[in-house]
Amino acid sequence: MVACQLGGGHAAARYAGRAQNEIARAEGWNLYFRFADDLLDPETQRMYVHRGIGLFATRDVLYDFVLPRDVEIDVRREGGRIRVEYRTPVGTVDSTMFYDRSSQRLGITSPMVVDHLIKSPDDYAAAGYLFEHMDLVPNFTRFERWVRDELRDDGVAVAQGFMGASPVHQIQRDLLDPTQFYFHYKDHGTKVAELAARIEPLFDKALAILCDSPADVVWWGANYDDMLTYPPYFEKELSPWIRKASRALGERGKLLLSHCDGENEGLMDLIPEAGMHVAESVCPAPMTRIGLAEYYRRWSGRLTLWGGIPSTIVLPETSDADFEAYLDRLFEAVAPGRRMLVGIADQVPPGAIFSRLQRIGERVEKEGALPLRAGAARPVGAAELSRVGQGAGAAAPVEDTRAREEPDDAIYADVRLAVARGKHVAVKDHVAALLERGVPARQILDRGLIAAIDAVGKRMAAGQAFIPEVLLAARAMSAAIGVLEPHLAVGGEQRRGRIVIGTVTGDLHDIGKNLVVTMMRGVGFEVFDLGSTFRARRSATRWPSAGRTSWDCPPC
Repeated sequence: MVACQLGGGHAAARYAGRAQNEIARAEGWNLYFRFADDLLDPETQRMYVHRGIGLFATRDVLYDFVLPRDVEIDVRREGGRIRVEYRTPVGTVDSTMFYDRSSQRLGITSPMVVDHLIKSPDDYAAAGYLFEHMDLVPNFTRFERWVRDELRDDGVAVAQGFMGASPVHQIQRDLLDPTQFYFHYKDHGTKVAELAARIEPLFDKALAILCDSPADVVWWGANYDDMLTYPPYFEKELSPWIRKASRALGERGKLLLSHCDGENEGLMDLIPEAGMHVAESVCPAPMTRIGLAEYYRRWSGRLTLWGGIPSTIVLPETSDADFEAYLDRLFEAVAPGRRMLVGIADQVPPGAIFSRLQRIGERVEKEGALPLRAGAARPVGAAELSRVGQGAGAAAPVEDTRAREEPDDAIYADVRLAVARGKHVAVKDHVAALLERGVPARQILDRGLIAAIDAVGKRMAAGQAFIPEVLLAARAMSAAIGVLEPHLAVGGEQRRGRIVIGTVTGDLHDIGKNLVVTMMRGVGFEVFDLGSTFRARRSATRWPSAGRTSWDCPPC
């Protein structure tokens, strides 16, 4: 079976101007709708007004969100930006989304949150009030009309639950900046837990409505990654809710589908153990580390895989020979073919070669009769994964190596350990103590801070540390550098150079950028962080450059 979600693509000339469902029907592909609306249409935009708090009113949502009557809502649009302010009795919070014509051309299928609801610990009270006093009212009409009038018998009608697999995951996905979430999760864990507890009744009510709904398949949770939703976090914060939802839906004869499009190497056991029935948008190598054969071998006995064809395979950057070779391997990898739905992961990109989509359909039609005759596949170059660290996916503890330090390095042990453990306050005291002892600032930087962050990087490469730990270590390093900088300047230290860095507008995955910024500053570069924007504008603020006019790109 081929399920195709068209996010764009250079269709044959005969399809010019035709809707994606018409094209799919003409090609004999099953339909799978997900965020395929015209987001520049004012009527459609109203469905996404509350995207900043993770709420939608699209055709696949089976309930209406009723916001508290005593909360004033102010919506302001400026170009591609939509700012929504929520004035609650206990405070005001706001979020800003972005979507424009260029977003549409790039194939972005949902407005991107560029300014999140929770910006500081003071915002938790208002956010909690908003969710705690919100209600859900069943509304099956638009879903049933969509299935009857648009989808008919040509595809899968998937109803949307929450995009966050759990209340905490909802906070991570939609309410906090991706980098700041990890700092809040560590520094303000009580507030995060209290907000999750205030959101939880909404999840319970949504699940009850979905169980009583006409939907056969429910989307619950999305966007996992073994570094971002790292194994201990996934098992603690996400698995219980996925398991709860899948059990409740299963008892009513329904399937729970979860969007598993990320890097899942460290989650290969935890995802099927969570109990989901369908892992949708499975994206194997070469876009991720795990090959399709490994996915199929380890998951097909416990859940249904949906996807298997990385979107890069249908782009011009992949040669025709490599494209065909991938399809050859696909049929070998998923033999005998049970519990496998072939589709593009994550979706068909705007630059896809349309004839390749047709070729996928032709080959599945010709060679996809079950059981597949390719023989049992074996993963190539994929070693059996063991649990990371100790226990069920727990991270390995940061080892205290002070007793084994060489005499010359022993004085830096407290600095190194504080960085490794993300102690951003304590590390400043340790650095100050070394400075008072007369230790040169450059030595503290090189033998203390850089040595520590290098060790953290090696632990991450070995699968013993995750993105949150690296972020916390980088924050500690940055705090320590703040103490060192005046002394480095006095000592005549020279900047190694200047770096300008940024990410494209609407990119939620700016964590890597933030890490690079901290690291580069740490080793002596002057860094200008543009934030998340690809639009430069003239400004009174100028970068000091060699007599040339500079540009200031304010972060979104």
